[in-house]
Amino acid sequence: MFPSSTIRACIVACLSPLVLAVTCSAQTWTEARVLELFARQSPQAVAARAQVAVTRADAKGRGLYSNPSFSYSREGAGFTEFFQAEQTLPLSGRIGILRQAVAPAVGAAEADAEALIWQLRAELRLAFFRLLALQDREDVLNATMRDLQKVIRVLATREREGEGSRFDRLRWERELVELRSELALVRAQSAQARSRMLEFLPQGTEISKVEGISISTQELPELSELQTQALASRCEIRSDQQLAARLRLEQQAAARLRYSEPVLAGGLKRADAINFSQPGRTPSERTQNGVFVGITIPIPSFNRGQAEVVRLQAEQTRIDAHRQALEHQVRAQVAGAYQTLNLRRQAAESYARELGGRNEELLKIAQTAYQEGEVGILDLLDVFRLRRQSQQRLIELGSAASEAQIELARVMGREVTK
Repeated sequence: MFPSSTIRACIVACLSPLVLAVTCSAQTWTEARVLELFARQSPQAVAARAQVAVTRADAKGRGLYSNPSFSYSREGAGFTEFFQAEQTLPLSGRIGILRQAVAPAVGAAEADAEALIWQLRAELRLAFFRLLALQDREDVLNATMRDLQKVIRVLATREREGEGSRFDRLRWERELVELRSELALVRAQSAQARSRMLEFLPQGTEISKVEGISISTQELPELSELQTQALASRCEIRSDQQLAARLRLEQQAAARLRYSEPVLAGGLKRADAINFSQPGRTPSERTQNGVFVGITIPIPSFNRGQAEVVRLQAEQTRIDAHRQALEHQVRAQVAGAYQTLNLRRQAAESYARELGGRNEELLKIAQTAYQEGEVGILDLLDVFRLRRQSQQRLIELGSAASEAQIELARVMGREVTK
């Protein structure tokens, strides 16, 4: 179903001028190296993970006890002053339920962060393989230009010796002009793809060249198995599940608003008191201290949490519907990416198999026929052009297969494994 060793050997033979060295220089980046740097130091990845800490702190803040309060008052008509402290007693159990909701809230934030990082990772991989394909195209153009320049030198020599025509040399030089303009466009596209990669990497990163294999030969499981794996691994689905769990706990906490949470107060009272304890003497005043205790019980007559319960129920219904729609969307995305990958791999395999060694064979025949005068210069030039076009087409097919592989991994939420 996928390219065999024979097909791969044919692809390598067709792209022999483009094969990169196995050993990476200091300026050469592999896909694994780029992804490792992205995972460790990418600003987008750091920002996504920081959002988890924000959510954790916010969720824990909702589960804290209310702060006690202290008040002081003084009355001037007759000395009286109060020192009073108050504390709400969390007897309804809302705080405990809100603390239980911290874990699913953090879980949903972690899933959202992982989903964002995975999407950014897929975009980075796409930019990497596009740059790789453009590098291969640039190598093809450079190799073709070198071949044309060799022929032009031969034609110029023959022209000076009176054995060739000026038309032949000018026609090849004209083709060389076209290749140089195409090379300029490819280099501009390479610069754009490189800058796209650098968007996901830390500041100061420099990438002059990338290295990798653009044609994937990994066999795939059945579609139904991939869909099952995707439903289990997609972070967006896990986020909705965690969010639904958090909403259920918050709904329980909101329902506890119908229970009163009393406010306990206590403190010290100081006041002037008249002393009548000694008969016959003028009553005297002295300051006395006393402790007092009070309790306030709110009456939940208007707000019993009913509006919050209804809101959370509606939010939970929305989340459940969103998860079901997302699961359907994931199945469709996996099926589409799976079919696209198969078709693109088959196209690359078929093209490589049918192409075989025809390029070199045609070139040898055309060169011999031209030297013997059986074909004209345009026929020879056409063979050079066909070879270049077939090499570029093979690069495009391999790049398209790699992009389809990345898209399948993106919609699955994980790497594709057998």
